[in-house]
Amino acid sequence: MCTSLTYTSAAEHHFFARTMDFPTTTPWRPVFLPRHYQWHTALQATRTTQYAFLGGGRTAADFSTYLMADGINENGITCAELYLPGVAQYAANPQPRQINLSPQDFINWALGEHASLAEIVADLPRVTLVARRWGTAAFVYPFHWILSDRSGQTLVIEPTGGPLKAQLNPVGVLTNTPILATHLQNLNHFLQVPGNDFTGQTVTAARLYLASGKPLPTGTVPTQRFIHMALRRWGTLPMTTTAASLHQIFHWLAEVSLPYDPTRRDQPNHNYTHYRAIIDISTATYNFISRKSGRLQQMTLTPEMAAHRHFPHAFPAE
Repeated sequence: MCTSLTYTSAAEHHFFARTMDFPTTTPWRPVFLPRHYQWHTALQATRTTQYAFLGGGRTAADFSTYLMADGINENGITCAELYLPGVAQYAANPQPRQINLSPQDFINWALGEHASLAEIVADLPRVTLVARRWGTAAFVYPFHWILSDRSGQTLVIEPTGGPLKAQLNPVGVLTNTPILATHLQNLNHFLQVPGNDFTGQTVTAARLYLASGKPLPTGTVPTQRFIHMALRRWGTLPMTTTAASLHQIFHWLAEVSLPYDPTRRDQPNHNYTHYRAIIDISTATYNFISRKSGRLQQMTLTPEMAAHRHFPHAFPAE
């Protein structure tokens, strides 16, 4: 039940942000994965990263590879996974002469093996997503992915059948099911804008709506959170400084965060926000706030870190 967005400040500084909402109680934490790191896919294949990356991750009790939920690599590519139940389609079995990955393997492949978004897009036809569980996961998780880079371009990859393809995401926001096209239709319908595409009319309507003081959609439904974040994202003038941008985006993420209920801790359907994260793409800085501590942690993927750190490192969750 995650919410994500890309954002560009008035100074052309690019950001990539998300809430990580999930029912698991395994602690998520900032994780660094180095160049030349050998990791195991859920299909028992071994792959090797070419590029270092930093993001939010965790391990499973019986599986040695880090599961990454989001991150930025040393080339400035960002990627995050979000839930797509009822829509995602995967192959039943590995396909010959293909790069066969489980859904949970996708971020490691995308960030660890590519220098640009164009490279990822060019490689997508070679990838088959296979319905395999990751570690002790109860079932195969349905995902779609939002990606960006230092130019601020935003893409979405949705496995809805057929070869994988990337599409531009003009609104720079993504939540869970439905697919992006339906989210855009719902946004226009809410704003009473004709058509199904995100246009200048949508932006104008978002600014007018926010200026009117009318309440924003609230609740756990992904469509409500998508509209809420799109109105914030496009109805607000861009901030001029990095500090102001971070403060504003963290506030927006808090508005759509899901509360934790300790009485439902062990229920498999209890989704809650484990952390909020903002990636400053321009400086490769990962800003992480966990649910428990509420404390901001900041880690920067420097060229020296990418070149000289040779082992994975999990930072403290708090």
